[in-house]
Amino acid sequence: MVKKRIIQALVLVLIVFVLGCDKSTKTKESRVIVTGNVNSSHYKEIRLSNKPIPIENEWSVANDTSGIATTIDKEGNFRFEIEVDKSSFHRIILGDKTVQLYLNPNDSISVTLDSVIGIKGSNAHLNNYFLNQKEELDKSERYLHKNLAKIYALDEIRFSNQLDSLKESNITHYRTFIGGFENVSPEFEERCMASIHYLYKYYQLLYPSGYEIITSKKAHLSTSYFDKMSEGLDKFQFLNNKKYIAYLDKYVEVMSAGDLKEGRYDNLPTEKIRTRYNTIKNLSTSNEIKDYLLEQHFKICNINYSSKNWKGILNDFEKYSKNEKLISKIKKQYQKSNDLRKEPNEIITYKVVDGIELDAHIFYPKEHQKGNNTPAYLYFHGGGWSLGMAESGYSICKRMSEKGMVAISFEYRLIEVYGNDIQKSLEDAKSAIRWVRSQASVLGVNSDKIVATGFSAGAHLAASTAIIDDFVSKDNKDYSSKPNLVITQSSSYDLTKGDGWFDGVSRGQAMSISLLQNVKTGLPPFLSFHTTEDYLAPVYEFFQFKAAMKAHKNDFQSQVFEGVGHFFRNKDALEKMHILRDEYLVARGYIAEVTH
Repeated sequence: MVKKRIIQALVLVLIVFVLGCDKSTKTKESRVIVTGNVNSSHYKEIRLSNKPIPIENEWSVANDTSGIATTIDKEGNFRFEIEVDKSSFHRIILGDKTVQLYLNPNDSISVTLDSVIGIKGSNAHLNNYFLNQKEELDKSERYLHKNLAKIYALDEIRFSNQLDSLKESNITHYRTFIGGFENVSPEFEERCMASIHYLYKYYQLLYPSGYEIITSKKAHLSTSYFDKMSEGLDKFQFLNNKKYIAYLDKYVEVMSAGDLKEGRYDNLPTEKIRTRYNTIKNLSTSNEIKDYLLEQHFKICNINYSSKNWKGILNDFEKYSKNEKLISKIKKQYQKSNDLRKEPNEIITYKVVDGIELDAHIFYPKEHQKGNNTPAYLYFHGGGWSLGMAESGYSICKRMSEKGMVAISFEYRLIEVYGNDIQKSLEDAKSAIRWVRSQASVLGVNSDKIVATGFSAGAHLAASTAIIDDFVSKDNKDYSSKPNLVITQSSSYDLTKGDGWFDGVSRGQAMSISLLQNVKTGLPPFLSFHTTEDYLAPVYEFFQFKAAMKAHKNDFQSQVFEGVGHFFRNKDALEKMHILRDEYLVARGYIAEVTH
């Protein structure tokens, strides 16, 4: 009996040992090592990911924080060690730069991230082809952009033939490469062909809108045009492929336009939060694709819109979705966004229009009394009159309240939230100023010292309250909507130029809401900040406006920042702007002397 138990124990030990060896062997065989060097001391961290790529948004930086991160040492070296049990596609992420990698179990790869990217080690020929293909596709896109007007002016058949010709050249390029190697895996070929395929699907989706922009006519589309656009939609394995993500995002955008998708829809004042959500819900695709798109949509909502504006679709999503993990994640995002609204001293509804409640987010100076006679700083956020939120003004409002002003960040009707035109946004900005004057004794505000200010579209609205006399709603009509002083940052000044977007979202009244065309004598003092690298509001518009203000003998001061972009992401420029604004307000008796 004892002998039997000893044998059983030995067998058990042997089994454990064998299993342990098997596990050790498996781990060793599935290990992948990726090392490299970064020729830049600017970055401290680098990432390696095979997760879905986030959808980019033009109004915010889409940081890809997926995967795992590692530190870059003082010499610029980095190292990843991961488990890969089958062929897969990863990407190295360094700031806004990504490098695609094809990895197999037991690979060892070295990547040099310099002005010229180089890859050595396992499957070096395949991984370097990704770099080569990117250059080839970038070349095709440059050709498309250079000839876009000519290509989009073609009828559907000739347009498709033109794209097919370009596409075929990219396929030939791939076939020439692949012909020099044996045993290239099917998944590698599928990935390379997908990058080509979805690049051109993206431009096909743009065709109906592009044709109308160029020709001012509706394109004659085949009845199956949009059915063809949906072919290849359900490809979960490509969620970490940039070309597929761009196509997927554009497909949802186009389909969200409903009946407008057969022509130009991008310049029409339409609501987007609920329409895009419902479009995603109704897609004929897998739950994996829908969950990805819904997660991205809620993420963009969290960045671009106040929590009050997307609470409705969140409530619906909780009932619709069976993905409890995703529901929990999005609810946490919402709660964090909603908690932000606790920062102001007060949030008061200043206007109700068409059932919409618009709020004033108020920051009072320390020990402020409602009976005080304090200058007011009224802030209007940016976002192309389309998106954005009053919460984005909290930082500047807190700063100005600490300097002794009653600072208020205002909500106003937005195109993508309510489907309104720009005039409605302007009506609300004027209402905000009249409301402050009507409530001056309650708020403790000096109604003769009201500053209207804002960023980008908000700056345009602030300036418009002083310059444009029309578009006034009936609320508090006994009070003036003209501010005593205007401060603008990255404003648009001429809305009559461009590709017709302004004319569309103003329902044909761009001239009437354009600052440059409405300048007159007798305006309140202006302080305007602009940048030389502003691609949204070109600096020449600013100089034209400055000349018009001077010609009408208005009090106009300004500062142009060299080498800085629209969003003032240069910290030195941003701080200098704060100092100049403070000095300007001190000189006019709005705030006390400050030290920096």
